[in-house]
Amino acid sequence: MIRSMTGYGRDEETVDGRYIIVEIKSVNHRYFEFSSRITRGYSFLDEKLKAYLQNRISRGKIDCFVSIETLEDADVQVLVNHPLAAGYLNALKEIGEKYGIPNDVTVSTLAKYSDIFTIHKAPDDEDAIWDGVRQVTDRALD
Repeated sequence: MIRSMTGYGRDEETVDGRYIIVEIKSVNHRYFEFSSRITRGYSFLDEKLKAYLQNRISRGKIDCFVSIETLEDADVQVLVNHPLAAGYLNALKEIGEKYGIPNDVTVSTLAKYSDIFTIHKAPDDEDAIWDGVRQVTDRALD
């Protein structure tokens, strides 16, 4: 086990259709102090990464950056809230009629109202993601 560490390590690899980058910076510190920046949606990795690094590094101020990019087509569905879209369309028509503005509402106009869309993504396999991050972390530490 590393007792004290001042250094920098970085590694990147594609694992199971995800491009993973792990960057670790460390300076000497009396105790183990951990901070991380992890790609949005992967916050479940924070505590696992902290515990894993604490087993490998006994003390130091550790800054860890983890970036995960999905390379494969994800199972994503975009759902439209049709009643809300109709409400926006009617409101825009009403405004046009009341103020004598030409009605040039298009699909692009409605698309600007992002709350009419809901995005559903298939859940990630957290264990597989953790395994990939752990592999890349090991190489960043070596």
